Amino acid sequence: MPQANPTDREARGLRPGVKWGIVAALSLLLIVATSWAFVRGPLSGWLSHYAAASDTTDDNAARDGNGEVPPIDAAAPEKTETATFALGCFWHPDSQFGVLPGVVRTRVGYAGGTKVDPTYHDLGNHAETIEIDFDPEKITYEQLLDSFFTLHNPCTRSFSLQYRSAIFVHDDEQRKVAEAAKEKYAAKEGRTVLTAILPAGKFYLAEDYHQKYLLKRKKKLYAELARYYPDESDFINSTAVARACGYIDGNGTAEALEAEIDSLGLSDEAKEILRGEHKARTH
Repeated sequence: MPQANPTDREARGLRPGVKWGIVAALSLLLIVATSWAFVRGPLSGWLSHYAAASDTTDDNAARDGNGEVPPIDAAAPEKTETATFALGCFWHPDSQFGVLPGVVRTRVGYAGGTKVDPTYHDLGNHAETIEIDFDPEKITYEQLLDSFFTLHNPCTRSFSLQYRSAIFVHDDEQRKVAEAAKEKYAAKEGRTVLTAILPAGKFYLAEDYHQKYLLKRKKKLYAELARYYPDESDFINSTAVARACGYIDGNGTAEALEAEIDSLGLSDEAKEILRGEHKARTH
């Protein structure tokens, strides 16, 4: 029986060793691509928080080691109410509402859809949403609605469900106030308001890297506040964090910033950074 020479085998296709080499190389590329997506997304947010929380440089900063929190957090009211709004991308509303007097804490997430456990990259029919805990003795739900309508354009139809305008009401009283506020705004503008008023269903907290996104971009301020709150859930629920995120984005007045700045638990250096960032965005 004649034996096939190497040239005959090569003519029929790639040798087995070469085939397996190509398969292995493609598999490696897939693993690298998947890992890079993870590093740029959830892992980057997690690492940045814990890197900030573990920063121990001594610069007249933040925590004194006795478990204390910023004065504004120590004075936070026990009784709060919750408002839930969707008004486009949630990064800026997080800072805009966070600086309002009477707002205790904010958090961003997803609501209004049917998909269970949505994520930013698999949102289903949910909307980007902000939840606001507020002290009703200092700011009313109606006042929050006034801000809601002025902070975005509720008369323009969104190009996607993700960025739609909606008020998620928690009880009949909120529904009544929301409907009246919608009618008032429509009459003032002389236009149809497209904001949906819907029952507040389950709110899904967004990934850590979306929480206080604008503050986390300012490493010095972020590091000081993260040392108070190395746990992300405590960080999100801090009034000091909400205020700093708001002022750094140019929200609130210079007078309001000066009235609160000593209660935020910041070092002298961080206070000057916050003042500078606020001034740069309001002039």
